[in-house]
Amino acid sequence: MKKLYYLIILTVILGLVLTGCLLSNVGQVPTTEQSGVSGIVKSFGSINYGDITLSGGFQAGHFPEVWDLTDCDMVISFTYDANGLVDDFGGGAHAWAELGIREVGYGDFNPSAGSGVWLATDYEWVVNTFDPDPEGAPTQDIDDKLILQKAGGHGEADYNLPSTPPNPWANHRVWWDRDGVDPWQNDETANTGGIYEVVITLHADDATSGTAYMTINGLDQGFETDGNWNTIELTPAGMTFSGDMTKMQVFYGLYGYGATHSVAFEDITVEGCLYLFEVDLDIKPGSYPNSINLSSKGVVPVAILGSDTFDVTDVDVATLKFGPDDAIPAHDLTDTLVYADHLQDVNNDGFTDLVCHFKTQELGLDEYNTEATLTGETYGGNPVEGTDTVNIVPKK
Repeated sequence: MKKLYYLIILTVILGLVLTGCLLSNVGQVPTTEQSGVSGIVKSFGSINYGDITLSGGFQAGHFPEVWDLTDCDMVISFTYDANGLVDDFGGGAHAWAELGIREVGYGDFNPSAGSGVWLATDYEWVVNTFDPDPEGAPTQDIDDKLILQKAGGHGEADYNLPSTPPNPWANHRVWWDRDGVDPWQNDETANTGGIYEVVITLHADDATSGTAYMTINGLDQGFETDGNWNTIELTPAGMTFSGDMTKMQVFYGLYGYGATHSVAFEDITVEGCLYLFEVDLDIKPGSYPNSINLSSKGVVPVAILGSDTFDVTDVDVATLKFGPDDAIPAHDLTDTLVYADHLQDVNNDGFTDLVCHFKTQELGLDEYNTEATLTGETYGGNPVEGTDTVNIVPKK
């Protein structure tokens, strides 16, 4: 919406200062979760995660899938319901919510600068700002603020697409009003009821940098440059961001104080390319060449090799298949005791490997095969693939 610059500038600055002071150190330390191995993307995914409701205090998390923006663009769409935020105490109680992407291994609220980009929400600090306003007063009313953010506590000044706005506080479709009694308001940003349809579109320019744009209730954001508030000059407005574009996860979080706040992210849908983990495979560990007698009634051992960048316990054993005919493991690896027996270090490198066995007669190999491939998924839903050589004997 269009707002009077001098009316809200102090409020915006206060929000940014307090946001930075309170939140700049939240979620800054990378964790030791799976960071993947070298691989390529072969899987386009569209996943509906349903609804996430957060309350607190502090609550945050992420979805397990790993996405690769270098293979295709990523689109995150959801409904943001802000009606659980508390406005009864002015600055005595406040909260912020986030949903977006960050590089694997970083925190789920205000990730370190340079690790991703996300929707960041705020709201007016005035006591009872969400309450129905009397006809004619106040004027230029504002309630909810929704922006893109790439560093905790930062504001509109980080927008730099299509160019850096000369005055980032002169913006369109950043502040929104829950009711529409103010005659000076733009109807398109009023009467929201505290519910917003958000779409974030992400594109990788290269392996470490990308661009982000966001629409709210179907409207692009923008900035005013010529003083005519009936037009929008810099639109659609977005920002560049950085991080490992090959390994991004969707995260969400809420941070508040002074009261129990809640927000809901509903119908969260993500479209993009899932990262393929290419793992090292060792068919018949300890032997070379990896000879397989097609007449054998036995099994072929196949080891998925662990490393400092891949934890084999992340593999969902129920998804494993091997060979042209997609043979499944001969043993029930979903049984805890059986599974434990198949965790070994076959190459003595200090990392745990997963050894599976497949019935020779179920592999579908023939005398012309020179390699065989194992496929599966991680528990997070990312595809896993590994290939090793085979030597079929006896030759006909």
